[in-house]
Amino acid sequence: MASHLKSIPPVAFYTAMPQLISRVVHRDQDTSCVVRGILQRVLSKFPRQAMWPLAWLRGSKNQERKQIGEEIFSYASKTLERQKTVKKVLDA
Repeated sequence: MASHLKSIPPVAFYTAMPQLISRVVHRDQDTSCVVRGILQRVLSKFPRQAMWPLAWLRGSKNQERKQIGEEIFSYASKTLERQKTVKKVLDA
């Protein structure tokens, strides 16, 4: 899956976001990395739509989920900044 991730458009994963978010902390490290990569791409491509389902990660009481949420938003923010797109949407 990791090798084919870039060939699948981010919009294909948008409808699966609730399932992906629930598996962001997966016991298998490879699975967790793939899920994070997918969420980063979706948030970078569709920041206004994807930030709402992902926002609860940043406010989670589980520190691991909170840290992953911050990493996902940070990655997307940097990507949008490089693309000269609206960055302030993702800043808390």
